[in-house]
Amino acid sequence: MATDLTERVQEIAEARGIPESEILEQALERGVEDLWVDLVLSRYVNDEIDRETAIDLVGRDRVKRAERELQTVEDDVRWGLSA
Repeated sequence: MATDLTERVQEIAEARGIPESEILEQALERGVEDLWVDLVLSRYVNDEIDRETAIDLVGRDRVKRAERELQTVEDDVRWGLSA
């Protein structure tokens, strides 16, 4: 797997014409951002932070999407229990 990762980094760097170190930096930034968003939304849906705080931290669109996804899961569970 490490070889695959190294090869992917090399290929991306070559395609973009930038150093591999910059690719790794961008990957780290994206990964941390994704993990941060997941953490904030998890705290929101578990009532650990309020809606406005979540919006301030990750944006209204992400919060609304999380609410829609949560509602869909709840609807599916209700449907399953009523069958």
